[in-house]
Amino acid sequence: MKQQVNPQINCFVSKLLNVYFVYAPVRHGDKVFAREVKTPKEVDWSGQLTENPWKEFFLPHRERLFNISGGKLAPIKNQEPLVACLGMNILDLKALMLFDLVYANDISYQDRRKNIVFIGFSPDWPNDYKRLKVFSHNFEEDILEHINFDIFIAKIAGAKGKKETIKFYSGSSRGREILECCGISDFANIQFAGPISETGPDKRMLELSDKVGRSARHGLWNTLDEICLACGKCTIACPTCFCFDFQDKINPENSRRDRLQGNCFYNDFGKVAGGHRELDTVKKKIFFWYTHKFVRVPRDYEVPGCVGCGRCIRTCPVGIDIAKNTRILSKIKPVK
Repeated sequence: MKQQVNPQINCFVSKLLNVYFVYAPVRHGDKVFAREVKTPKEVDWSGQLTENPWKEFFLPHRERLFNISGGKLAPIKNQEPLVACLGMNILDLKALMLFDLVYANDISYQDRRKNIVFIGFSPDWPNDYKRLKVFSHNFEEDILEHINFDIFIAKIAGAKGKKETIKFYSGSSRGREILECCGISDFANIQFAGPISETGPDKRMLELSDKVGRSARHGLWNTLDEICLACGKCTIACPTCFCFDFQDKINPENSRRDRLQGNCFYNDFGKVAGGHRELDTVKKKIFFWYTHKFVRVPRDYEVPGCVGCGRCIRTCPVGIDIAKNTRILSKIKPVK
């Protein structure tokens, strides 16, 4: 089915392509992937969630952190390209917020981050966000004030007999400059108010965090132990998984350290001196993953460690459903 794209959006994308490497949703059959695009017509504006998470564009699978030569440490200073992540779903923008918190003091991440423009999109704002079946946190009325983005494009359905309208929002000074350079003057400025709502951390998130934290003896983990393959596909597909490993190469001429994306389901994750592995069973691995999402991240950053996108559900080869499992754990009785 051919897309009917607003000419103003196509013009905007064309001007972006003159300056940035643009990554956007691209349709392949019934699936949509975030890929590099060369022309506006390649962009899919359905709002369908991409199969792959956007994190691969701002956190590489492998990156060199520093070299050591002649006994001196030399940090790597790469010339990062100008990149535009165009058409990010609201849940993926929430995931980006977590990365910004986790890597707030990471030089490599920040050097790359400052050259990336993040552009969100909603095909039916705000109704599509309200319809998303998010199980890990509540919906905020002022959602755009609590996520990081440069530009947000919203299609707003018109009343009966009226056409839909396109609304542009700027979330940063860079976003405002880009919109103005693209000839778009009718946009609203959103002032970032921090990742946490004025009412405090999400209560639903905190309730679930408490119950997952007390669930170590729950029978669910035995059930999952029997079916989980520990393949790690869920963490690869997850937009909020940020664990990493270091890989050092040491020789007299040139030593170096690389950072690689980690996976808590792999056998070498958490391996310590003497070859001991704390996560030596599937049960321990999957419990570790859930507690990371629903206990440690909310405790350390006061934001959800799971944005509820459902990518892990779609990619799991044995059909493990994180939404179903959290509903089971949410029935644990609160401590009186």
